[in-house]
Amino acid sequence: MIRIPATRRHLLATALLSPLAAPALAQRAARPPGPYWPGGARLAVSVCMMFEADGGQASAWQSGSNGGRFPNFPAVQNRTYGAKEGVPRLLDMLDRRGVKASSFMIGATMERYPELAREIVERGHEGGGRGRLHVSTHWMDREQERAFLRDGFETMRRITGQWPRGFNAQGLQASVNTNALLQELGLLYSIDDRSRDEPWIQTVNGDRDFLLVPYMLHVNDLNFFELQQRPISDYERVLRQEFETLYAEAATRRRMMSVPLHDFVAGRPAIMPSVEAFLAWAAGHPGVWFARREEIAAWALGEGRALTPRDAPFVPVE
Repeated sequence: MIRIPATRRHLLATALLSPLAAPALAQRAARPPGPYWPGGARLAVSVCMMFEADGGQASAWQSGSNGGRFPNFPAVQNRTYGAKEGVPRLLDMLDRRGVKASSFMIGATMERYPELAREIVERGHEGGGRGRLHVSTHWMDREQERAFLRDGFETMRRITGQWPRGFNAQGLQASVNTNALLQELGLLYSIDDRSRDEPWIQTVNGDRDFLLVPYMLHVNDLNFFELQQRPISDYERVLRQEFETLYAEAATRRRMMSVPLHDFVAGRPAIMPSVEAFLAWAAGHPGVWFARREEIAAWALGEGRALTPRDAPFVPVE
């Protein structure tokens, strides 16, 4: 055990209360106590269901030995599974649990599977915005990105009758212009942030409020089963521990939990039961509010605004 001298401990404590730390501490202290969520709910749990099948993923093509490209059929079929089997299975499971999700849908995916996109919305789930294709926008100039975003949103309105309220970028990789463009296009929030365990407000376009409703990668089904190939027992344990920690903290401050699901991952027969078991277990705790992201945004920007922190995004220095 390392012992810190008393004088050193005093210096450390003083540093924590330095002018640099004071604004953050003052902001936290100034925030009033609950109710944190509608009806006095203690913890918001928000399920995201990504609808990405055949959405223009770069993995759909491989480079050939002669310098050309050819279809990567195993990768394509893996994604197609999400529309053919994954989404229908997840929709039925969510109905059994009485949970409504936010489904972020790629424009090209909706065009290929319009009836399924409409069914998602008709069954009470939120239709969230994506771009035209499953690509990031960080390399686009402002007007290119605006056209790319609008194309995806117009596709959603044409197919489902709804204009999205929220947005998700490919890999959470938005550009420095994305949030301002989203606000100009009439959206309320983005999920492309994981710096807090609660929604927070960012000012864009001079004096306009735009909300960040966090999405977490460490509890992401794609991260567990496609990128790392970890066992189901790890997945269930992390979901429960995430919930337990946030639920305990939610006694004294606003907390929300993100449950990110992908059509072609969580919709698999071996994985979906773990998701359902977790949702059933979480529902057994008093004060849990299963909420669509649009509902969280409406509360955080409306009746619950006094509890919503306001901050500027951190931009790394070159």
